[in-house]
Amino acid sequence: MLSRLLGVLTGAQVEPKMSQPYGIAVGPDHRIYVADTFGGTIHVYNLEKPDYSSIKVDGSSLIGIGFTANRMFVTDSASGRLLCLDARGRTQWTLGPKNGFERPTGIATSKERLYVVDTMKHRVVMVSVTGAIVGSFGTRGSEPGEFNFPTNIARSPDGRLFVTDSMNFRVQVFSEDGRLLSTFGRLGDGSGDFDKPKGIAVDSAGHIYVVEGINDVVQIFDDEGKLLLAFGGSGFGEGQFWLPSGIAIANDVVYVADSANRRVQMFEYLKESR
Repeated sequence: MLSRLLGVLTGAQVEPKMSQPYGIAVGPDHRIYVADTFGGTIHVYNLEKPDYSSIKVDGSSLIGIGFTANRMFVTDSASGRLLCLDARGRTQWTLGPKNGFERPTGIATSKERLYVVDTMKHRVVMVSVTGAIVGSFGTRGSEPGEFNFPTNIARSPDGRLFVTDSMNFRVQVFSEDGRLLSTFGRLGDGSGDFDKPKGIAVDSAGHIYVVEGINDVVQIFDDEGKLLLAFGGSGFGEGQFWLPSGIAIANDVVYVADSANRRVQMFEYLKESR
């Protein structure tokens, strides 16, 4: 298994330029949606033809983005809000501090539910697609099932939830209802270790991709948390990263938000030949 660079999406040729891309999602229209943390903008790219558009969002710190039930969901972390938007970016409903959110960040979706990481509350909040909070799991701590400033979340096709428990330097795996299944990772700067784990995604083979924001690499693990491969490295060239953050995978193409380089890089997952 290896990753081959496909290309780079940037804001260099179109306005507005990317300021600090973070969250990435592939929409039901197969376009790539990129949440720009400081730009108050969602950048939309059609990779089938040269086509770009943008959606302005009433937010100052866009982090997470996801799609389900023909709606787009975005977290505005600084204001503590979760926004539900239609295809044109018009707000359908919001949840915020009055609903218990403090610093919502990463989002994962299923057909009926959103899973929203609330970093400052050290928990994951479960929300219906109509905006009702239906539960949560996690509390601050270092024991299994507890969190210390979690940041991002991914959902596998079988429904498992993978959470980057950033300041515990690990990934925790939960069932759909928040029951702890397993953990992996430790603090360090060696292969398979974590320092500032950020974005997380799962590919079609069940491999787990974790963005290591400080060491500028993406590490790939098997289902049991064993390191398989890492790619990237610090720099400004193609295939290199500078403070990477979000990640998404669709049709075996890996999209990485290369935040400080103000771009998204695309890699192809190549299956081993037999």
